[in-house]
Amino acid sequence: MQARAVEVIVVPFDVERDDTPSARGACELVSRGLLAELEPRGFDVHVSEIPLRRPGARKAEAVAEIGRSVARAVAVAHAERRFPLVLSGGCLVAVGVVTGLQRTGRELRVVWIDAHGDFNTPESTPSGYWDGMALAAVCGRSLPEVYKSVELRPIHFRSVVHLAGRCFDPPEVEDFERLQLSVIPPAEVGSEACLRLLADGAAGAPGGAGAGRDLYLHVDLDGIDPRDAPAVRYPCADGPPLDAVLACFAALKLPAAMTLSTACFDDVDEQQASRTVDTCRRLIDAFLLRD
Repeated sequence: MQARAVEVIVVPFDVERDDTPSARGACELVSRGLLAELEPRGFDVHVSEIPLRRPGARKAEAVAEIGRSVARAVAVAHAERRFPLVLSGGCLVAVGVVTGLQRTGRELRVVWIDAHGDFNTPESTPSGYWDGMALAAVCGRSLPEVYKSVELRPIHFRSVVHLAGRCFDPPEVEDFERLQLSVIPPAEVGSEACLRLLADGAAGAPGGAGAGRDLYLHVDLDGIDPRDAPAVRYPCADGPPLDAVLACFAALKLPAAMTLSTACFDDVDEQQASRTVDTCRRLIDAFLLRD
């Protein structure tokens, strides 16, 4: 893949809605200058936006349509040798991103950065919010009406690392432990053990289930310390500082796709908004500026 060709896929939806602050945040990242420095640095940047062609469709149908459109966009980006950078209003976009990567023949491991577990099911969720089931759907244990319609092949739990989580629901904690999914709490982000796990693959040992697979990197901005990324919908205190997250990125190879999700600019001042955009820029630069 040509490292200097970037396909920016904007997904202005929070689950299926386009009228929430985080849904608008995906577009605002672009309008606030997130990409402004890429072309002067020599990057060939193309921006596209995912539409919803059937307004008023049932929720599952609308979410699946968005997922299929994202999958096509990601697969086409790779066919055109462009790096897929996905800006989304919510985490459920991951179903489409993973499916698109699978269509290119890739076997995947996932690094999921998020303050929340995103591992609920309709039976366990206290809120009913589908975005809180996003990682569970990627792993094939929630929202089958969505992931099956999009044609995702579930990712094995042992090929996932959940990074920086600290706002888990009790059923999520139980399922993480029962399924032995790798969970790295904020205090350990950037530690030697953390970097070793990320470098080895999700199973935590050389030759494990994540080793040798292509990487999908999903970053919900609320996973980062709110002082570095204050413009998020659901801020959660005690996150890892940006520098610790960037240290983790140094242990990872270039991902096959990267998602930045849930920016929300409605309740922050301009300084906080600018700080969040700068954090996103540094997250992107950590990979795109590698030699």
